[in-house]
Amino acid sequence: METAMAGVAVFVTGATGFIGRRLVAALHDAGAEVTVLTRSRAGLAELPPGIRAEIGGMDDAGLLARALAGQAVLFNLAYDVRASAAENLAAFDRLMEAARKAGVGRVVHTSSIVVYDAWPDLDCDEGGSMDRPGGSPYRQAKIAMEQRLLSGPLPAAILQPTIVYGPGSALWTDGFAEALLAGGVVLPEPEGLCNGVFVDDVVQACLRAAVLSDLGRERFVISGPEPFAWSALLDGYAAILGQGTVRRVPLAEIERTLGPKADESAGHGPSLAARISAVARRLIGHKRFEALVRALKRRLSKAGELYPNHHLLEEYSGRGVCRIGHAQSRLGYAPAYDLERGLAATAEHLRAMKA
Repeated sequence: METAMAGVAVFVTGATGFIGRRLVAALHDAGAEVTVLTRSRAGLAELPPGIRAEIGGMDDAGLLARALAGQAVLFNLAYDVRASAAENLAAFDRLMEAARKAGVGRVVHTSSIVVYDAWPDLDCDEGGSMDRPGGSPYRQAKIAMEQRLLSGPLPAAILQPTIVYGPGSALWTDGFAEALLAGGVVLPEPEGLCNGVFVDDVVQACLRAAVLSDLGRERFVISGPEPFAWSALLDGYAAILGQGTVRRVPLAEIERTLGPKADESAGHGPSLAARISAVARRLIGHKRFEALVRALKRRLSKAGELYPNHHLLEEYSGRGVCRIGHAQSRLGYAPAYDLERGLAATAEHLRAMKA
């Protein structure tokens, strides 16, 4: 797989994000000719040396046309959570139009398991429906992006990762670690299954999709070898950190406390805080910004617990299993990280957070 990438011209959006940084490093190690899109040079310090960078955004059609010329593979990992779903979808459309005009060989696009109606309560595979109305604007945008790729002219591998954890995962690793350092995490009783996938297994799927010889326009569910209990993940983090508790509260009690779930489907633009965050990340870099946020949260913490909101409660209590058989047979995807190995690969990062 790595040999097949040697000398291949690839373009990566979302390159300075959680998965993107790991993908760029793997592509670099495989000898690919890597170009990344970034809004500032600050994030480049976290990428391997020798990576070509295009400085700008997906609102610049001229930049996209120039950057995508001659590219064999477009890895699209970009989704700006500080922008609205409509803005993200418009950026996606500009990127895909530029890729079409440039004659890009194929697209490897990261979507999400949340597109499926069955998630997270029932089992999911690529044959599942996406017809349920409503849901978050993020879900709606991801479904629309998939539909555009499936009906578009370019070969496309649509990867649908589940719960992606590992060093730098804002919610599923770093967020949980901060909560444990501050006091603990509340889980429902009974708890459900976590369909977790370690970040490097997602990167493996990206690489395999990039070299599949007869790629059409296809979807692939990407998850770990086996689901595990949420408490196993959180207890593993607590053991590495040496502090933090996992407390169980009856599911019905949490539901009563939260009350009715608000309608997510209308959607709103990013908050003022989110826009300030975006500016700060561009000025000082993603890594430094996240470190400052963690330090501030720790100072403000009063030994509280991370109590689930509606979204987390749905994740914590879901019992569905995400089936990866299609990715295994079609891509040769072979997840290498069970929970034990994933925790071991995350331990150094967690200990550094505690320091």
